[in-house]
Amino acid sequence: MKNSFDITLNQQIIYTYSKKSLPARLRRFLDEVDDSMSEEIQIDEEKVVRPTEFQKLQYVAMNLFAAVESNNKNQQEVMSAYLLNKKSDLEEIRVIENNDIINLKLI
Repeated sequence: MKNSFDITLNQQIIYTYSKKSLPARLRRFLDEVDDSMSEEIQIDEEKVVRPTEFQKLQYVAMNLFAAVESNNKNQQEVMSAYLLNKKSDLEEIRVIENNDIINLKLI
């Protein structure tokens, strides 16, 4: 099991996260985040009611990508911890951007 993942944008690494020990309060917060997403999330222009675990991962990965682009370190840390806790085999979030269209794949 790998304890880190990268975000690549058009085949260039733009962010790397390595798993850290999470304080109890952050673990509780991540559980609260997960619970709040259970009812409804917004992916692109679509509201998704009762999203699947994979849809939640996609949602968090897209928000993590936005946090990396805006250099929001706090959001990066929380979303990265969420992703690696939920998908421990995550190796890469591959982002391809072409003419303002973003294609994101969890690998």
